[in-house]
Amino acid sequence: MQTWRSDLAIYRRLFLQARPYWLHITGIFLLSLLDGPLGLVAPLPLKIAVDSGIGSQPLPRILDRILPANIAGSPSGILLFAAFLVVGVAALGGLLSLASTVLRSYTAEQLVLNFRKRVFAHLQRMSLRYHDAKGTADSVYRIQNDTVTLQYICMDSLTPFVTSVFTLAAMFYVTFRIDMELALVAMAIAPFLFLLSQKYRPLFRECSKEVKQIESSAMAVVHEVLRQRAARGKSLRAPRHRRNVGADQAGIYRRSLQLGHWPPHGRRDGCGSLDRHAPRPRR
Repeated sequence: MQTWRSDLAIYRRLFLQARPYWLHITGIFLLSLLDGPLGLVAPLPLKIAVDSGIGSQPLPRILDRILPANIAGSPSGILLFAAFLVVGVAALGGLLSLASTVLRSYTAEQLVLNFRKRVFAHLQRMSLRYHDAKGTADSVYRIQNDTVTLQYICMDSLTPFVTSVFTLAAMFYVTFRIDMELALVAMAIAPFLFLLSQKYRPLFRECSKEVKQIESSAMAVVHEVLRQRAARGKSLRAPRHRRNVGADQAGIYRRSLQLGHWPPHGRRDGCGSLDRHAPRPRR
């Protein structure tokens, strides 16, 4: 019971985080619901072409009322209408898929971005002792990887779950209308599947936590190796930089001697530093 309460509290906080985008998620859900009726309409043009265009069966009543008489009474007109209907159904399916993909991508990016902002602000308020104990790589992993879970729950899991519930209810209704005993037998299996998934749920959760910990440790190792490599590269480039600076200064002094300016643009004081306010010698 305590596990269920903690899970409900986590889900409540996640859904409150996604509250500004519930309208977008509802739109994605409605677009996903349209895939079913569109899939049922897809074989209709072939049926019209075979039954009414090639065969002698009449058109469906709704099409017989809508279509003009010269098309409804001509086999070639019916075949042409079936061809246009195939193209229209395919185009409508492509538009629905495009709209769903664009809306899903926009909503997912905005959800993750706002959640990452909130997690980053929370990490900034954490104490230095926490960052010293965990390391910066663990914080980066939490911001980069753990925040994507909000997208998985609100979009990749919630919408398919609701769609599956509607599909299961529709299948049970159709099966019940065909054979009541078969429908009852099918529904009697569902509780056992639910209990079996709940039994193995703690094991999956522990394995998931272990995988997350290993990934965080691996990122910490990579971060430390790259940091040490960058520090090593700086230490190797430092002597070369000093040699380049010395060569540039020697070139300036030689050029000044050739032009008759010594010291260059001034004279040196007693400490050897360059006095730039001294008057330049005339040629």
